[in-house]
Amino acid sequence: MSNDEYSKRGFPLGSFILKLILVVIFVFLLCWLLPKFMVPAITKSMNGKGCSTSTCDCKGIKALTSQIFANNLDKMKEAAISYYTNERLPQNVGDSKKLTLSDMIGLKIIVPLVDKNGKAVDVEKSYVKITKTNDEYILKVNIKDSEKEDYILVHIGCYNYCESDVCQKKDTNVPLKAGKDNTPYVPLTPEKPVTISCVKYDGKYYNAEGKVVSYDEFKKSCLPEEKHYCVKYNNKYYDNNGKEVSYDDYKKSCEKEEKHYCVKYNNKYYDIDGTEVTYDEFKKSCLPEEKHYCVKYDNKYYDNNGNVVSYNDYKKACLPEELHICVKYDGKYYNAEGKVVSYDDYKTSCETKKDYIYEYKKVTQSKFSEWSVWSAWEKTDCATEEINCNDNEPSCLLKLQRYNRKEKIGTYEKPYAKTREIIRQTGSYQEKSCSKYNYVIINSITYATTTTTKYTQTNVITSQTQSDSNGWKYVGRKLFTNPPRDTETTHYKFAGLDYSYCSDTCTTFPYSYYDIYEYTGSLKTVPNITSTPEYSTTTVVNEETIADASCGEYIYKTIPIYSTITVTEKAYRTEPLYGDVCYKSTKKRNLISEGKTQIKWSTYNDTTLLNNGWVYTGTRKEK
Repeated sequence: MSNDEYSKRGFPLGSFILKLILVVIFVFLLCWLLPKFMVPAITKSMNGKGCSTSTCDCKGIKALTSQIFANNLDKMKEAAISYYTNERLPQNVGDSKKLTLSDMIGLKIIVPLVDKNGKAVDVEKSYVKITKTNDEYILKVNIKDSEKEDYILVHIGCYNYCESDVCQKKDTNVPLKAGKDNTPYVPLTPEKPVTISCVKYDGKYYNAEGKVVSYDEFKKSCLPEEKHYCVKYNNKYYDNNGKEVSYDDYKKSCEKEEKHYCVKYNNKYYDIDGTEVTYDEFKKSCLPEEKHYCVKYDNKYYDNNGNVVSYNDYKKACLPEELHICVKYDGKYYNAEGKVVSYDDYKTSCETKKDYIYEYKKVTQSKFSEWSVWSAWEKTDCATEEINCNDNEPSCLLKLQRYNRKEKIGTYEKPYAKTREIIRQTGSYQEKSCSKYNYVIINSITYATTTTTKYTQTNVITSQTQSDSNGWKYVGRKLFTNPPRDTETTHYKFAGLDYSYCSDTCTTFPYSYYDIYEYTGSLKTVPNITSTPEYSTTTVVNEETIADASCGEYIYKTIPIYSTITVTEKAYRTEPLYGDVCYKSTKKRNLISEGKTQIKWSTYNDTTLLNNGWVYTGTRKEK
């Protein structure tokens, strides 16, 4: 091709760049315009009741909505299960505990939840509620978002497959096996079932021998009872022998009886001999009745002998009829003695009239100031007695009320003790045996060992040194829910208790730490002391190959005897001590004037006295 042809057609790169620019502009316009046409259709399908299949995928949107709601339910469920540890669970059957989503966010166990519309889930109407049933818990998880409200119910409890305090219930028929710490929580394939012990599994209790037993037998076998003496523990009372008794028997056994005389104490009445009696007997013994004469007192009428009588009898005894002496009154004549007589007798009696004066009486009740207000509560001795006297008694100037409550009064060293089985030397004897071997009898089984590593007593490990000791190799420390049992080649040394899951006091026995030691020598079972174990050249003991060994000569050796014995391991923890603390409040008043009875003599019908509360006594005398 000639240069002229090139100059006529032009360089192809420029045409390519121009086409590329046009393509970019077209793609930009397409991206800008396409959402304008699609968004309304999608919005309509999301917010309206229907959805056109030509504008959106309704099934996909509904699935996404349901998935978001389900995810929020699952998040609240998992957060609740992680929060409700043993100490936070309801204690009694039928009890419930509730947390709103707001509470859960405040506890930092979940973050705020958002629904499909990007709106926050209602933090007050969304909640979790856990309720205790007979042997598990029901967890209700409720969520309310901007469009719907629904809930799920989850069965949770302390099952043998839980990795924490509680977990969600699941169907499982997989048998269990005991782990290294003797706790049956490791799944085992169905092809290899083994015996489980000291555990509740599938609603049944298994004792230490792996047998299904009742709960009481399970406790006796696996949960040695802790003794309590003269104390209220777990809402039960224990006497001075450690037996569970009633409250009255507990008081008789543990509290020195205090005598109460003529007093109301602890809502009971005691007479003058300190014997508990009825209120009427208490009154007869301790409150001799105050006598009232010719007076109305406490809405009752008393005659001149101090007896309670009717109003008419009171008038007859205390308000004698008005006397008319030597006078004509109401058409009748009265003589000098006040008797109705004829006119002639009236003249005869009254012409020699004598002058008399008459006795008047006035009874004044005691006067008091108003009662003060009750004082603020202050601590007092619990032997302080309440005072609740009669307001009409002149001696009633002070009243006292008292209440008591449980408070922390100090601390004490609480013991925690557990029994377990260990292997310990219990004896020895002299026996003729092979010189090239040492022998030991463990639980009636005879073993032969090489002379390089003797089988020594486990009690030589006297402290938690965490180092090898006389043929025993330290392999580490581990936490156990139940104390482990020694074997011929493994020894566990108690190292302390774990109180991390307890509050101020442990309601169950704490977990235990043990240092683990393993025997580094070899043990070979032999029929008797004089038998020689047959070692081959391929036998490896302590990383050394043992050649064939003959018995050698027979000499007398001390053969140690080891047996399994039960020991008690105990630890003490400082825990709070609670006791009764009493408080009192009082109010007072003053006696302004004491009650009194006044006597005056005056002429008949002294209106000055009569109008001021004085009354006739019925007695008269000559001037």
